[in-house]
Amino acid sequence: MTSQLWPWCFCAWVAAGWPRGSAVQLRPDMPNVCEEWQLTVVGLPHPCVQAFTSTVKLWRRGCAGPGQCVGYERRTQYYTIYRQAYSVEQQTVYRCCPGWSRQDHEPGCLRSASAVGTCFHGRSRSDREAQRCQCSRGFQGPHCQYDVNECAVDNGGCRDQCCNTIGSYYCRCHAGRKLEQDGRGCEDIDECAVVNGGCQQRCINTLGTFHCECDTGYRLHADERTCIKMDPCTGGNGCAHICQSENGVARCACHPGYQLSEDKKACGDVNECAGGRAHCSHRCVNTVGSFTCACHPGFQLGADRTQCYRIELEIVNSCEKNNGGCSHHCEHALGGPRCSCNHGYQLDADEKTCIDLDECETGEACCAQLCINYPGGYGCSCQEGFQLSTDGCGCDDDDELEEEEEEALEVVRFAGLLFKSPPQLLHYVSTSLPPAYQDEEDEEEERTDIRELAAFPKVVCVGDTFGPDCSLSCEDCMNGGRCRGGEPGCSCPAGWSGVLCNERCPKGLFGKNCKRKCSCANNGHCHRVYGACVCDPGRYGRFCHLNCPKGTYGAGCSSECQCVEDNTLECSAKNGSCTCKSGYQGNRCQKACPDGL
Repeated sequence: MTSQLWPWCFCAWVAAGWPRGSAVQLRPDMPNVCEEWQLTVVGLPHPCVQAFTSTVKLWRRGCAGPGQCVGYERRTQYYTIYRQAYSVEQQTVYRCCPGWSRQDHEPGCLRSASAVGTCFHGRSRSDREAQRCQCSRGFQGPHCQYDVNECAVDNGGCRDQCCNTIGSYYCRCHAGRKLEQDGRGCEDIDECAVVNGGCQQRCINTLGTFHCECDTGYRLHADERTCIKMDPCTGGNGCAHICQSENGVARCACHPGYQLSEDKKACGDVNECAGGRAHCSHRCVNTVGSFTCACHPGFQLGADRTQCYRIELEIVNSCEKNNGGCSHHCEHALGGPRCSCNHGYQLDADEKTCIDLDECETGEACCAQLCINYPGGYGCSCQEGFQLSTDGCGCDDDDELEEEEEEALEVVRFAGLLFKSPPQLLHYVSTSLPPAYQDEEDEEEERTDIRELAAFPKVVCVGDTFGPDCSLSCEDCMNGGRCRGGEPGCSCPAGWSGVLCNERCPKGLFGKNCKRKCSCANNGHCHRVYGACVCDPGRYGRFCHLNCPKGTYGAGCSSECQCVEDNTLECSAKNGSCTCKSGYQGNRCQKACPDGL
């Protein structure tokens, strides 16, 4: 069958099976039918409900008169109206494809339009009886009037972007890349290779793009090309205390008393007391960012706030007023009054009041059986059938007691002294004894020149004699010492002590009988009479608590150092010796060391 006969046969076949007199609309399944979209304005009636109020006359039932049977009532009524509303709708329509046409009610577009007209992008050629267009490359359609979209198939062979044009196409790459020699592939463009990419300092090339960077100490300008010098400490750089710029690099530092943490930004407290940096003479108390020195009771801080010096005790006697608050005894001490109690008492919690010590309860009593406590002491007792022992503690059974002869206690009074026999015999020579001490039964023995008296194992001197062997008298007192009125021994003036006032006050004591303590610091000793501090070389002040001022030395800091100040590290406050700086020598640090030494 020739190509000119197949449209006629197709039409005859369709017409034979199509109902007579029916209008055939184009459908997508018909030959040479194309689908198109079009916008259509559609008008539709839109209902709108309205309300109105009216008065209605009503007749009432069971009313007496005509006037009372009529009433009025307000009622609301509704009615509906319609208005035309329009909307735009998208509809699909079917038309003959370009180059085809439809005649009458044919089932499809069966008429080719190529027999009529010209070829737009190609040339006409005869195909036996029909004329047809031979399209150039990149065009299609009966009249070669349609462009071929090469990018629709396999992206036109392009690796990146495919751009279709009328009758052709081309490949294109994204910014920062360029076409390879085959015109399809893409390769990276090194923007930094040309004028450093426009960057002032450093250009960093990346795949498909690039960016500029600045050296340390600079920041990138808003144009992303220029570099501006900056202060690295702007905004603090995260430093907790201090930010310091060193060659354009920010470094954090801390205030005195703090140190940098591991992150090199935060600052933590330095415990000067633990590290031995405080140099406090007594106690060190650490605080946040610093420290303070404290002294033991009875001492006070010096001007350097590190050394402690003893407080002068003579200023206030804490026991003079109200016995220092103590119930019994008060002793002045460095920290204030020190209270103590009589035997049988103990200090209460306030360390001033004395309360009874219950020896029976604490277990300090020596009683074997019964213990009876009383204020200031205690007593022992025994159960029935027992008798208190001679030691006052134990208990002896009455049946086991044996009678023992007790030696008669002979009491002899002599010169106000009481002697008991028989521990030891004291031989004393006397021509006569007072009649009050004579025994009528032993008159002959008492008239002898040598008397035997019972005494303790201790030598007792009589009269105005004293000393270990009673060989000293008031005439032997030295250095202004005199006998005490009615008492044996010498009473020494201030600065002296000893039996005969022949010994100077020991170091650290002064005054009468050497009973007062010195208040000198740094091993200073005081005057034995007045208590004034005598300082060692290198110290001065009322309590010898101050070092010699810089440039002075010796006793009383009265000598001037002879060291060359610029070449000297230290001048000894004791003897004035010079400690030279590195590179200098000589007794005054006046000579420079030879080269290489």
